[in-house]
Order: sequence, then C-alpha cells, then structure tokens
Amino acid sequence: MRIPTAIATFIMCAAGLPAAAQTGLAGRIDSVLAMREAKAMAKYDTAYIGKPGSKWMVKLRLNASGTDLNSRGNIDGAAFNTKLKAEPKNTIGGAVSYRGLSLGFAINPAKLAGRNKDNEFTLSTYGNRMGADLVYTSSKTFSGTLENAGKTYDIEAGKVSMNVLQVNAYYAFSHRRFSFPAAFSQSQVQKRSHGSWLLGLSAFAGRIRTDAEIMPGTPGTRLSVISVGVGGGYAYNFVIKSKWLLHISAVPHIVVYSRNRLTVDDVRQRAPFKFPSLINVGRMAMVRNFKNSFLGASAVVNLWQQGDADRMMIECIKWRARLFYGIRF
Repeated sequence: MRIPTAIATFIMCAAGLPAAAQTGLAGRIDSVLAMREAKAMAKYDTAYIGKPGSKWMVKLRLNASGTDLNSRGNIDGAAFNTKLKAEPKNTIGGAVSYRGLSLGFAINPAKLAGRNKDNEFTLSTYGNRMGADLVYTSSKTFSGTLENAGKTYDIEAGKVSMNVLQVNAYYAFSHRRFSFPAAFSQSQVQKRSHGSWLLGLSAFAGRIRTDAEIMPGTPGTRLSVISVGVGGGYAYNFVIKSKWLLHISAVPHIVVYSRNRLTVDDVRQRAPFKFPSLINVGRMAMVRNFKNSFLGASAVVNLWQQGDADRMMIECIKWRARLFYGIRF
C-alpha cells in the first residue's frame, strides 16, 4: 500500500528539520513547534502529565464503526418495534506526527471495491481543557425487522435511509492533571491516575426517511430532527504500573432545544415527541506503553433518544472503535 502524497511530502520536509540550520525555514518551523510544546506543558502539572520525549510518532490504525436505528410505539393502537442496523464500516490507515503536528489517512477496502454505498466523515480533536467529535453519516444500508401486532416483517436494505450530523464537545475542569490526549491521541503521557468532571455540549441534526409499504398499508415518512443537549459527566485515567492506561468516561445530556418535522405521505404532522430527550456519550480507551512504542484500543459510543414510548420513540446508536500501534523516535 502506497503512502499518500501528502503524507510522503510531510515526512520528507520534516525529516530535514533536525539537520537544518536554525536560521533556515525548517529550523524556524522546528523552533516554533518546540515553543508551542513548551508553552502548553507549562500549563500542566508535570507530576501527572508529560510528553513522550520523542519528536516523531508514526501510527497504524484499524477502525470500525456502525449505526443502529431503533423505534417503538403504536400504530392504530397496536404496538410496534423496529430494529435496524447499517452495514458496518471498516478502514485501515495511519498517521505521522512531528512535535504534535499530524497528518493521517484512512482507506475503506469495501468502499474501493464498490461493496459499501454508505458515507462517513469523522473529525476529532482531543485537548486537555476542551475537545470535540464531529461525525457525519449518510447511510442507505439499514436492514432489520419490524414487529407489529404479533407479526414480524423483514426490512431490506434501501427501504430506510439516514443523513445525520452529530457533534459532541467537552470541557475538562481538572485539565492540569488529567489528559484526554494521553488516552486518544497518545501525544501526551498520563503519569499518575487522575480524573476530571466534564461539562458537555451535544448536537444531533439530520433526516430519516422510510419508504412506503415497509409493512403492508404503511405510508412513506420523513423525519427531520435538530436536537441540542447540555450535560455533565466524569472521566478517569487509571495508570497501572506506569505502563498501562485505562480511560473511562461518560457524559449524559438533556436536550434543551429540539425542532422536529414529521411528514407522512407528503402531509406534514406534528412529531409525537415530548420532554425529556437524551443524548449520551461514552468513551473508553486502553493503552500499553513500551519504551519507544505503544499499543492500544479505543471506542466512542453516542446514543440519541427522543420521543414518547407510548406513541413513537426513536433512538440512534453510533459507535466507533479503533485498534492502533505506534512508534516514537
């Protein structure tokens, strides 16, 4: 597998930094990055947070993600329950970092072979004080079952589609001693166990469409949703024998703003949703540090739930998992 041009260019340019004259452009860039690192570390308690001690970091990553879309409620007095799953997405990729400046890439073999028609875009930034995840998903491969009035109906791929944007942001109060980057980007090292209370802000916006006749006699529907939630939670980094790092965090949110539009057979109706609605974000990571390398796994799970279980409730579960191996030098 060839390294993308942008990655190769980054490696070749940065490789000359140590040997470059300090008066040259490469030397000035190196000095700026070094000053940025020193300024950032001055804000942290170095008894708890440290830098790896190497300028370079190369990582290989295996990524997997999936989306579940479930609903339940009543249709003309008869209870229904729908459980759908989109085709999982698997990618392989890597990243190259120099003094915290990184470039990465990912390749989806199924997408290249034309076997997966879904699209997904993810952008994550994890800082000690603040961080955020942004995930855009466009999926047409949902399939599963619909149970209604004692009967079960199969739903084929293509009958239900979803386009959704999810954004989750956090603020860590104990950012001087607690490090999100140590668990998720490995640009820092957590030296001692420590935790932090978190303030969270989350948003879910998108459209869900179902075709007519997914069950005999049912019309086609379109649901447009905008939800904004505010919440709080806790995160903890367990450091075991200075080699293992285990991260666990959870931030539940209550939706404080919601705008929903339901269209049934081209007739707009009021969505049968009511307060409270929830958005929950959970994160986990495990990292094993060696002398000049590391190995680990991480996962992020987003749960959006809105509606009235007696009439119609919808929940979307979005998960992402990663295995990674990195070398520092």
